[in-house]
Amino acid sequence: MKMVRPQPNRSSRGLFDPYYVPDKLLHRDREMDTMNGAYKDSFDDEYGINCLVHGISGVGMTVFSRYFLTKLVPQNFNAHTVYVDAKHKDTLEIISELNDKIHREENKPITVAFDLDVLWMQFKRTATGAKKRTVFVIDNIDETNEEVYKKLARLSKEIKASTIGVLNSHDYRMLTKLPATHMSYDHEIALDTYTQSQLYDIVRMRVEDTFPLGLTEEIVRYITDLVVEFDASKPKTTVEALKALWPLASRGQEIDSDSVRSATAAITTFAHDNDYMDIIDTISLNDFMTLLVLEAFCEHLMHYKTETYIDRGTLNELIVIKCEELGVKHVPQDIDKSLQTLIFQSIVFESGYSQNLLYTLAPPEILYDAAVSFRRELARRK
Repeated sequence: MKMVRPQPNRSSRGLFDPYYVPDKLLHRDREMDTMNGAYKDSFDDEYGINCLVHGISGVGMTVFSRYFLTKLVPQNFNAHTVYVDAKHKDTLEIISELNDKIHREENKPITVAFDLDVLWMQFKRTATGAKKRTVFVIDNIDETNEEVYKKLARLSKEIKASTIGVLNSHDYRMLTKLPATHMSYDHEIALDTYTQSQLYDIVRMRVEDTFPLGLTEEIVRYITDLVVEFDASKPKTTVEALKALWPLASRGQEIDSDSVRSATAAITTFAHDNDYMDIIDTISLNDFMTLLVLEAFCEHLMHYKTETYIDRGTLNELIVIKCEELGVKHVPQDIDKSLQTLIFQSIVFESGYSQNLLYTLAPPEILYDAAVSFRRELARRK
């Protein structure tokens, strides 16, 4: 099995630092070019610009905005950069942090104050007189702190600074509920979910950046399959799975399909709520072949722990052997029908990479025991 090899400068920060920015931001070139172009025009013509970056939670809005702020702004613009994470912070805390950071950028002493109006006046005075233009990023804007962003956006127009507001799509609707003439932003960048192949590239890069011994390509693909199936194509969810696997890999433990199922359990909880025994019992009422297919499927995955998938050709060969052992007539059409039943009942899943690759979410031992038990019961009844 091909391994995803780690890079020499790997660091666990790529998993555990919420503000980690990769050396390269994958599959956001179009959006980054739009952002970069808008800010270039504003710097060249000396006017302030406000931009909203939004999308569903976990799609990489923080990484996108921080990549622009830490990688592209220093490279392309002679500007101060100020980043504030507004999550769980009140207005006083946010403005205090803005004030502190602009003073540090300007290397000016700060007067301690705890009054909101005084803090804002200190911040406004220093920001207005800054030797360089400034790009402010306010991350995690929501309905509790949107007024701070609006106030900062209005100021940016006066002092020819620029802002980026980062918020999820739900809060984005809250922020933009006013008529267009009263909106606080000039441009918006909507970050969509990734395609499955794009998400795979991102997971692969994160493994290369962080894992001491790498992971197999199949494991990376399996993580991606599960996230796409149950939680949209979100990098944040894959990072959470890799966080759970990292300690095991660091100890030199082999990462198998059981490890991945455990690491992704949080997103697949509702699927585990299905009572597999009841579903398989219902199937078994008159479907001997489907139980046989499930038995062969699980037996293979139990025997080869490092294999996360079984291809249809291998499965068919195993079923032929089982049919011969049990004296059951082998009918290919019946096997296909049984497999479709298992897929329809969400017991077996098709990989997003190839319908030829099949995997299961539940531990195969549980499904195997149920299939064997009901198949034997059905045989006794007949």
